[in-house]
Amino acid sequence: MKYLSRNSWRSVIMKAFFVVIGTVIILSVLWAALRDALDPNLTSQYEASRRLGDRGEGPKMDGSPDNIFWMVQLSDIHISKFRDLKRGPDLEQFCRDYLPVIQPSLVLITGDLTDAKTSDDRTSGQMEEEWQIYRHAIDTCKTFTSATFLDTRGNHDAFDVAEVSGSSNLYRKYSVMGTQHALSYHHQHVTPFGTYSFIAVDACPVPGPRRPFNFFGYLDDVRVHQLEGLSVESGGSNLTVWFGHYPTSFIVQDPPGIRHVMRNGVAYLCGHLHTLGDHVTKMFTRHKTGTLELELGDWKVNRVLRVLAVDHDLLTFVDARLGDWPLVLVTNPKDALFLTPRHQPVDAISQSSHIRVLVFSQSAVVSVEVYIDDSYAGRARQSKGPLYTLPWEPQSLTSGLHSLRVTVKDEAGSEKTVVQPFSVDGTTPTFAFWPRFILMMNIFDLSKITFGLVVFIYVLLMASLRQCSTVRSLHTASDDILSRLWNTWVYRLLLVARTGTIYYTLLGFLLYITFCPWFVGEFMTGHLGVLFVWGTFVKGTFIPGSLTYFYGIFQVLTFNVPLTLILGTTLDLRRQEVVSRHVPSGWRRTTRWRLLLADLPFCLLVVFQTYVALTEFPTNYGTTAMVVSPVRGGSVLVAVILLYFAHATHIKRSCAVNTNGHTDQ
Repeated sequence: MKYLSRNSWRSVIMKAFFVVIGTVIILSVLWAALRDALDPNLTSQYEASRRLGDRGEGPKMDGSPDNIFWMVQLSDIHISKFRDLKRGPDLEQFCRDYLPVIQPSLVLITGDLTDAKTSDDRTSGQMEEEWQIYRHAIDTCKTFTSATFLDTRGNHDAFDVAEVSGSSNLYRKYSVMGTQHALSYHHQHVTPFGTYSFIAVDACPVPGPRRPFNFFGYLDDVRVHQLEGLSVESGGSNLTVWFGHYPTSFIVQDPPGIRHVMRNGVAYLCGHLHTLGDHVTKMFTRHKTGTLELELGDWKVNRVLRVLAVDHDLLTFVDARLGDWPLVLVTNPKDALFLTPRHQPVDAISQSSHIRVLVFSQSAVVSVEVYIDDSYAGRARQSKGPLYTLPWEPQSLTSGLHSLRVTVKDEAGSEKTVVQPFSVDGTTPTFAFWPRFILMMNIFDLSKITFGLVVFIYVLLMASLRQCSTVRSLHTASDDILSRLWNTWVYRLLLVARTGTIYYTLLGFLLYITFCPWFVGEFMTGHLGVLFVWGTFVKGTFIPGSLTYFYGIFQVLTFNVPLTLILGTTLDLRRQEVVSRHVPSGWRRTTRWRLLLADLPFCLLVVFQTYVALTEFPTNYGTTAMVVSPVRGGSVLVAVILLYFAHATHIKRSCAVNTNGHTDQ
């Protein structure tokens, strides 16, 4: 093997230098774009309508029990007839134990009311028995409270629902609000001190395919226009709270998007992500519009609940789990992390005369001790019902963040301590990175761009190697293990690129994955559809791709890339076999054994792809998805054909690029 001359080596170093500089610049631009996307500060577009001082004549937050109400939120209940049969009974227990104590004005249930999955946990569809259990639980709950129940659909409630008005949409029959509203709706809560709007966002795809391809929500122009109309209706309200199932980052829609539509809302309450299996338990952020997005953990596994309060138009909340007592919610001063000056009169905090705390307990409350910056501030006294107040002088506090600690004890011996930051000048801490990333990014765009980059990099790499006239320009002169690995795999990939039949088949199949149909299947009972990586056509409707892009990334990384490496290894070992004809027989036998062993990864790849082709889409979308499956089923056929070509091709032609400055192809 000949290595680079000194001048050539310098040329390679210069090329590498410019590549590194270019990479650093690109990464810097991407990082800046990411930071801007995740910046929760108001943009100039929304800054103009800050609501800092428009409550100057409003009632002052003092020790009276006026100008306050509270509510409860639940999400992802997943009533199932096959697993964890206590979800429904536990919901009834919650209502029996908590609602008489809390006495909320509203109960919001943000989707996935039922599980809608069969016993094998793979196929899906609406099951009337689950809806009957849900309805029975809600009817039982209503006997313990006079609260208004507001529920909305989640993706599980839309599995196999061809028409919103059809018989398969059991939400319309058994839910609380479905009998009155087909999709999104607007509810006004009227009090003596103001009107408060609650807008439900139904972003479930219409029609609703079976799982898994409705994991993302979708709003077309008609439904976005409806939501804009509901937003206009709420314009005269003291506060507007939006609620729905999907986080905004998982809703596919055209710009400017759902966040702009709900720009006048103080908060958007959602579920769906189940706190990512308890990996991100506090999934909160504030968007550039000033609207908070507050994801709630699931009832399904964790039995999570949320209590929210609106106190003098300041929205506060606390999350808890079934069995937690007492519940402690500080309404003034509000947690500084959730200040929203564009939508709430946050200056009311600095003008208030009392600290205000809601305490809910099954037993009589013994004490409510308050500490400010670790200094004892006093014992709060009961104002009325669950409201406890303590006089304070916020004007005496310095600017910046302070700490408030409230410790509550009840007669049952239970104790709860709540610690939160607050400020009197509008200072706010920073939301954690991962919650911001998950809730503020457009996951649909991210998946689409990532898939596009994976395809682009693969095509660029193979096309560049195809045009390479000499492998020497890609080899390094060092003899360390990393250099040897680099030289080996560059040469193997170059062999693939220089073998015309294999090269064009690989690129052709990749382009098919990108632009052509993956399979035909029964996406809903009685309705065949066609899935592409960029979307699905079913029942005369186009549903944009979303989760499909993740499947596309998975397909490329688990099939196209491994197959390319396997074919490169096979071609290289065949080259060594040709060379070994001129060496002792022992070396030839070793090379042949290595060639046979190289087929083992290929066999594993084919077995895996066959398993996926037979089980993945056919399980959810019927036998048609297995028979008419050019991507999953076609992968196996393409792999077998290309391995045959790798063994049958004229290896000397592919090897001609080894050291010469020209090729035979």
